[in-house]
Amino acid sequence: MSRPVNGQRGSTTAERRSGNLLLIAVRAPVAGETKTRLGATIGMERAARVYAAFLEDLALRFMPSAAEAGDYDLRWAVAPSDSPFRDGLTKICDFPPPAGVQFVEQVGDDWTIRQINLLRWGHDQGYERTVLIASDSPHLDREIPMLAFRALEDHDIALGRVVDGGYYLIGQRGAHDILKNIEMSTDQVAEQIVRQARKQGLRLAELPATFDIDDADDLTRLRCELVPDGKAAPATWRALHELGLVDTD
Repeated sequence: MSRPVNGQRGSTTAERRSGNLLLIAVRAPVAGETKTRLGATIGMERAARVYAAFLEDLALRFMPSAAEAGDYDLRWAVAPSDSPFRDGLTKICDFPPPAGVQFVEQVGDDWTIRQINLLRWGHDQGYERTVLIASDSPHLDREIPMLAFRALEDHDIALGRVVDGGYYLIGQRGAHDILKNIEMSTDQVAEQIVRQARKQGLRLAELPATFDIDDADDLTRLRCELVPDGKAAPATWRALHELGLVDTD
């Protein structure tokens, strides 16, 4: 089972302030270890820098302010387990994460098991609703997880698809083995989850679809999404310009 960490391994469980838990799954933005499919085209250093900008945009958008603190608790779900991610997030975002933001270790031999453990951890911590999002869509609107939490008031599962057949968000109310035996990294993974939910008699709510950024074609789509001013993901837009990945003509 995954265990909470506060910038280091072995820390105690964080205080629960809300019935809603938002988990953002992240990796340290290390060249050659993250966004390697994108890096094969634009270079590993540039791919890591772009991903770091993704994290900055997500942090600025989803770290709750004092006024929003009752909406949900936020945990960064970190891999690898020894990643000094709190310090890295501070460096990426040029400001220290708020004291109430905590970190949870991703535990498991593959992404399926890690997701199962994270969702189970949220339930075991007493959260009524747990929502897990990926960190590959820097343009994701803050309202989307809120839609998921609202959907989970009268549904068991929430699912947000990406256009390639995967998903960017999965949430649940209670504890369900919705991901058991699901084959990841296929264009049918979202459909597998829907079928699993139906088989178990679970009520599933679907959220607006979007796209994630895995390769150069996805990056082109993101650039088109951010034109003309990059408002949907300003840190990413700035990084794309700085790295020469936006046509300025």
